[in-house]
Amino acid sequence: MRWSILTDRLPVTVKIGEEDYELDTRTSTALNCLRKLREDVPDGAKALYVTRRLGLPPDALDKAVWFLEGPDTPKGKGEASFDYFQDANVIYGAFQQAYGLGLEEVINLHWWAFLALLEAIPSGTRFMDIVGIRTMEIYPDDSAEVRRRKLRAKASVALKTEKKMEW
Repeated sequence: MRWSILTDRLPVTVKIGEEDYELDTRTSTALNCLRKLREDVPDGAKALYVTRRLGLPPDALDKAVWFLEGPDTPKGKGEASFDYFQDANVIYGAFQQAYGLGLEEVINLHWWAFLALLEAIPSGTRFMDIVGIRTMEIYPDDSAEVRRRKLRAKASVALKTEKKMEW
């Protein structure tokens, strides 16, 4: 049976062998791990940082990846519509606008709760406006003027190219 945020507890430990390891489940910790995965440092250093930050032994990278990916996370196909770091201000603003959460509350949320709330941010927030622009289709039958406006809008909110996270 699939895990459900409505019926199952958010994970706070991971069982490895016979031992339970307590996870650091805060959003700030998960984001720091994701940032480290982008850095141009040896893979071993990334793995050590991530596992230790989450409270896991060094050889538990698979468990760290499981936690960071979150429940039922679709594997990325296509272009990214947002970036946790480049869009940090508008993501925070959307959490404030939609949920009334302050910064300390957001960064201390359980990572999977943060992911669920992020997925449910309503339209009408600047974050969703930006995502909408980034993902809007340019159709072959769009007039030259419409195409030009869409391309200009997309360019104005385009994500800067950064190294992708590597597990």
